[in-house]
Amino acid sequence: MINRHQLWQGLVLRAREPQRFNESLQCVSSAMADNQFIRRISAGDATFEEQVILSPTLKIETSTIARENQISAHSSALIEEPEPNSLFVRFRYQRDLETGDQGVQVAEYLKSAYVQLDRDAIAMIRMLV
Repeated sequence: MINRHQLWQGLVLRAREPQRFNESLQCVSSAMADNQFIRRISAGDATFEEQVILSPTLKIETSTIARENQISAHSSALIEEPEPNSLFVRFRYQRDLETGDQGVQVAEYLKSAYVQLDRDAIAMIRMLV
């Protein structure tokens, strides 16, 4: 069984080194200061920067840093414990996408991809413990 501290450490590892959870990413993170850091992620031809804020043993939030030709995005991973020793992670994503049929298709694809990546990440965290 995984405890809150172990789960937290796994989520922090994913935030600091996302390339360990997704081989198609390259990431460079700044030093941690006041429970936050900046990371620069490259995936193929796309590169973006995010501010990552840690609320120790509870939540990790990421927000893209506004740049030209970059979507605005926000995500969070919240550890919930509805009863003792029953841990859950609630992942939330918000992305600015175009509206219309094409935007709906992209949103559904992203949702499916995020769910699979999150499941894979939790499985990897369990293996690391």
